Amino acid sequence: MRLLLIRHGETADNVAQTIGSRPPGPPLSPVGVDQARALAGRLAGEPIAAVHSSRALRAAETAAVAAAALGVPHHELDGMLEIDAGDLEGLSYADALPGYMGTMQKWWTDRDARIPGGESGSEFVARYDAAVASVVSTTDPASTAVIVSHEAAICVWAANTADNLDAEFSRTHGLRNTGVVALEGSPDRGWVAVSWDDDLLSR
Repeated sequence: MRLLLIRHGETADNVAQTIGSRPPGPPLSPVGVDQARALAGRLAGEPIAAVHSSRALRAAETAAVAAAALGVPHHELDGMLEIDAGDLEGLSYADALPGYMGTMQKWWTDRDARIPGGESGSEFVARYDAAVASVVSTTDPASTAVIVSHEAAICVWAANTADNLDAEFSRTHGLRNTGVVALEGSPDRGWVAVSWDDDLLSR
């Protein structure tokens, strides 16, 4: 199966460079709405039966705009929210990232490491795995499964899950607003990342 994990469009938090992980969160900015509309055009060639998203406002709005343009349903689901920033919520990137991304890097060797007041690696991977499996189980294998989610969640899950990615890749690759990570495989057989933000990857 082909799986597309897509970051939501731009928000005021992104522009201000502040951490906001908890729902409902801010809506899309005007630029974010334009990005969501453009996303639909980029997805037009994919065999998509539905667009799924996290319940956060920015992801749901991005997915709803794209789904409407594609003429397919939009479904919100649990498990696809951003990695919980805990005590770091609302802080600037400069103040939050050492504890936020720094903890995520520890998950490569210690899944029980916990963001202060937030999630452990084991908790995050379990709920994201379950959400992906839920989408895949309800998607025709001939179709492309599409999920609109969040940067840290997508980057951490994909880099930890795809057979051809590793810790070094996760340290050097982010994801722009409405950027896409494409994977092929299944929860049972495993996943391979085939492209990241439009860059093709070696398998």
